[in-house]
Amino acid sequence: MPEGPEVESVRQELLPLIKNRVKQIQLTPLSQKYPKYQNKQPSFDPFRKTILRDIYRYGKFLVWSFEGTKNVILNHLGMSGKWCFCEDLTTSQSDVTHPKVIIQMENPPHIIFSDTRNFGQFKVFKSYDEVMKYPPIKSLGIDGLEIPFPLVEFISRINHKRYEDKIIGELLLNQRLVAGVGNIYKAESLFQAKINPLRKVKTLSKKELEHLGIAISEVMQKALKDLGSSFDSLYTLPSGEAGNAQLWHNVYGRKGKQCNICGSEIEKITQKDRSTFFCSKCQQ
Repeated sequence: MPEGPEVESVRQELLPLIKNRVKQIQLTPLSQKYPKYQNKQPSFDPFRKTILRDIYRYGKFLVWSFEGTKNVILNHLGMSGKWCFCEDLTTSQSDVTHPKVIIQMENPPHIIFSDTRNFGQFKVFKSYDEVMKYPPIKSLGIDGLEIPFPLVEFISRINHKRYEDKIIGELLLNQRLVAGVGNIYKAESLFQAKINPLRKVKTLSKKELEHLGIAISEVMQKALKDLGSSFDSLYTLPSGEAGNAQLWHNVYGRKGKQCNICGSEIEKITQKDRSTFFCSKCQQ
């Protein structure tokens, strides 16, 4: 699933569309096979002839605002959702294999939301205030890409009594703590901080928590600089460009390979149905 750096990279590449007029937002015939899109076309009709004002990111969510209507759109890429630029809508795009939403602009490029596994979201809210009250948005914690990273707040949040018996490798996926962190950058941050993913939060010292907060920030910023991590065609930028962050991963996806630091074999365990990669020597 695209994490904060991937979603932010997508947002930044979409920003040149701002101030362009929307001709229409169209749900594709394929989208109508799925209940969340069925018969929803009328809710997108008010966006005709509006101007795209801005695209904001909250954790792994994108919020689209427009001039000419109070309605806003909440967008989540899910596991496989991606935006694709398209100069000519009459021309078949080989990489747009599962189009769900087409945003036709007055001046190309147009954009198509393709979602192979159909876990993505593209949902209309009546106002910006309403989407901010949407529970998955309202409950988000500090942003992992925030600069400067709020280290004091991070330590205060993670030291809350509700988290003291939580396993750190599981807790870091909780978007109420740090928004935008997913399985990839959780593993990389724990490795950089030299913290074993099986440890309980209450066993971590203040110094270790400081190292972890700094690691989260540095790993996320480094991933953003490299446009995110691309392992296959499921995550690419709207231009079709792939990210390069996977080239420097120390542990994620490297089960059985040698640790870049100590030479030990990278291990893989399952935590709440998610794979966690780590070096048991570096992360004792």
